[in-house]
Amino acid sequence: MSFERTVPRRYVHRQSVSEVFLTDCVPLPGPDRFVVAAQWPRLHGFYRARGGCYDTLLLAETLRQTAIYLGHTRYRVPLPDRFVMQHLQVSAVPDALEVGDAAADVIVEVAVSGHAYRGAFRVDLRFRIGGQEVGTATGDAAVFPPAAYSHARWGERGPRPVGAPWFPDPVRPGLVGHLHDAHVVLGPQVADNEWELRVDAAHPVLFDHPCDHVPGMLILEALRQGACARLGLPGARVESLDAIFHRFAELDERATIRLDVSDDDALSVRGSIRQGGVAVVRGTAALATSVPTVVNACPRV
Repeated sequence: MSFERTVPRRYVHRQSVSEVFLTDCVPLPGPDRFVVAAQWPRLHGFYRARGGCYDTLLLAETLRQTAIYLGHTRYRVPLPDRFVMQHLQVSAVPDALEVGDAAADVIVEVAVSGHAYRGAFRVDLRFRIGGQEVGTATGDAAVFPPAAYSHARWGERGPRPVGAPWFPDPVRPGLVGHLHDAHVVLGPQVADNEWELRVDAAHPVLFDHPCDHVPGMLILEALRQGACARLGLPGARVESLDAIFHRFAELDERATIRLDVSDDDALSVRGSIRQGGVAVVRGTAALATSVPTVVNACPRV
């Protein structure tokens, strides 16, 4: 496996080369199995190291890029087609994600079921660094040609003008484990355990390229930040995330996220993101049992 250069950015739907993590892909014996190489930087502007360990959301972004890359390069999905994630689940071994003396060369074993060119498929990923398993992830996605996407997205009436994103003031960054307002996706608290969603279309990572709806990675970040705020553990690492996407979340309409502590686990929350009285996403998040005492532990550079 090569880690010399990233794959072409168009194959992972990224505008910025610096946000491309995949570097190589080779097929394994047997159908629909691959090994993907990725590299994670020791210091990332948004997916920060916590407690000296890589951010679990790097696994989710690597899954997103892997699904799109394989769709385009191995399953004949045309570049204009759109990928819509319907379910995403990530489980990490937080203590195994320690940041070392060099960028992490990540080996990802991938199994694909269903076929992207037929409109729906699933990817199951297993992540290893230095031969050690550091996590797993699963994603279910639908693929739409442009006309089908427009119909699924907007219905018979076609696209409507999209107004300014819903962008309320942020909660205090330290409440959700960040240092700057720009990275906060939770707005004011509107009820017990419930916050407004904050959508910043100028964010250089969450909106690496223009999007006509709230991106899935912003939704996952909201689950993470909501878990940290709900449990009062801003520096905690994420052990697992699970999200089911029921419908598109609109950029210019008020949305709220409500999270409640799971009955069987004091470090887990479950809840939903609601918009217009409807749950657009339901999800869970679990924080690691070992919580670092330093909120902004930086890797060695």
